[in-house]
Amino acid sequence: MVQGDTTLAELHHVFQVAMGWDNWHLHRFKLWGKEHGIPYAGGIYFADDTHRVHLGDFPWRVNDKFTYTYDFGDYWLHQVRVEQVFPPTALAAHPVCVSGRRACPPEEVGGPRGYNQRTLDQFGWAYEARDRLLAGEDIREDDVPTWFWTFRPEHFDKEQVNERLAQVYQLKGNPDFLYSQGGYDYFFAPSAGPNSH
Repeated sequence: MVQGDTTLAELHHVFQVAMGWDNWHLHRFKLWGKEHGIPYAGGIYFADDTHRVHLGDFPWRVNDKFTYTYDFGDYWLHQVRVEQVFPPTALAAHPVCVSGRRACPPEEVGGPRGYNQRTLDQFGWAYEARDRLLAGEDIREDDVPTWFWTFRPEHFDKEQVNERLAQVYQLKGNPDFLYSQGGYDYFFAPSAGPNSH
């Protein structure tokens, strides 16, 4: 859930945080027949400044849809659907994730096809590793991607997402955040806050 005064620039960061991505790539929204996005040096140009376009500027109705595309190489195309339209007084003071399933694919996995293949590869390696462990072998030297050891495709942590979304709201209006491209570690460090820059 997001408020009507959320800009499209802020919504991009909300999506990045909710998905667990690091904002390394270009993106675009397509809504109401027009493309919007944050222009970065060397990227694509957009006619409107997404820092000035608010969700409340559009006459949303339940089941209206728009798209959000992230990483034009991997091409993560999301269809976003409006599930409910609330009066402003009924919304939380910051964006809130109400539900979710499964982990977001890691960055740089090759899009939906690449992710499916890598998940199958990880699954196969895990079963083989289990059998080798039972046989007393040492699998610590396996030459596999680092995320094979830690990525849990079925895991989704709504509480962590909401904690980070609350932090995004604290950074609302902070130009260092809104114009940033690249990881969020700096912003989500334990000492980070609205006035820590």
